[in-house]
Amino acid sequence: EMSDKTIRYDRQLRLWGPEGQQRLENAKVLLLNATATGAEILKNLVLPGIGSFTVVDHQKVDASDLGNNFFVSEEGLGQSRAKVVSQLLNELNENVTSEYREEVIKRLPHSFISF
Repeated sequence: EMSDKTIRYDRQLRLWGPEGQQRLENAKVLLLNATATGAEILKNLVLPGIGSFTVVDHQKVDASDLGNNFFVSEEGLGQSRAKVVSQLLNELNENVTSEYREEVIKRLPHSFISF
């Protein structure tokens, strides 16, 4: 009998096998600024099952985001863009761990660089 994980990731397991899937699940991704392009790219990593992601953005969702960023909505207006984008992306795959930080990036702390 196939596990939920095998069923969920069947397509990519056939493409790159269990070892490739495990590497993807071990991946940690950092998105600086939750723009429409960055959120779309991150979506394409969340769906196949990256291990975790962190979104860092100090901006609030504004009207200009509504027209071009699929991962924000009117309910998110005035809220942290990092929070809104992170939450909506995480809904796509509950097996992926997510977090967000509302801060300006001037220099990456060493805790982000753990490889």
